[in-house]
Amino acid sequence: MRPLLVGQALQPFERPSYRLTGIPPTAARRVVAGPKDVSQGVPVPAEYCGVYLLVAGRNMPMADPDRRTPLLESYENAAVIVSGITAEQVTLRTPCPGYDVAGLIDHMVEAAYRAAALGRGRTPPAGDDSPHVELADAPAQLRRAAEEAAQAWGDDSRLSSSFTMPWGEEYSGATLVNMYLAELAAHAWDLALATGQLDRLDPSLAVSALDGARAMIKPEYRDMVATGSPFGVEVPPPPDADDWERLAAFMGRDPRASLDR
Repeated sequence: MRPLLVGQALQPFERPSYRLTGIPPTAARRVVAGPKDVSQGVPVPAEYCGVYLLVAGRNMPMADPDRRTPLLESYENAAVIVSGITAEQVTLRTPCPGYDVAGLIDHMVEAAYRAAALGRGRTPPAGDDSPHVELADAPAQLRRAAEEAAQAWGDDSRLSSSFTMPWGEEYSGATLVNMYLAELAAHAWDLALATGQLDRLDPSLAVSALDGARAMIKPEYRDMVATGSPFGVEVPPPPDADDWERLAAFMGRDPRASLDR
């Protein structure tokens, strides 16, 4: 793929490459954002209502594929959806329990930086408090966090390394990649549904996100804290469900339920 410079517009359905050490380049479709040539490795940000609290720990076998590339693509997917949200939509409900659009944007940006910090071996702060992010600043914040994540997770050894979470438990890098991929993708879908942007979701991302979610979410984690927390019971997807609806259903959302309740 030819080099793409910052700010260069792309043809429809063409995507810039997001390249990490040991990860083959993949296609992306939006305008390039970042301080350098995308062909040299620029990416883009993520989390899921407490998803990081309950996943397989350090003894989990390293059998999962390397999903760092879709993780980075999930940042851009999220940034694209957030960039299409208007000020009038920030108070709308989302399918994620307890979050309106504004709150979920804050949560997602905080998660995006948390994923990057973990890749550097930094233990993120305890709790789930998310600082407020202005709507106009959120897409750039997600893309900045993606750059940090690409650098933090760029070395192949990070997948087999152990990372300490705020409560003291250690997880493999591969598990954390699955965790934040599922988180960012699920929240992008939440926001897309709430704001009428389902057609802007990256169609190539949902399958990888669903595979990542299946690799980490166990049945006993559903409704473990409370109903729907940290994950609701898996919802049977409609027979004609698309890949994004199947991801949403696995994450405990009814992909075709009305939010007007």
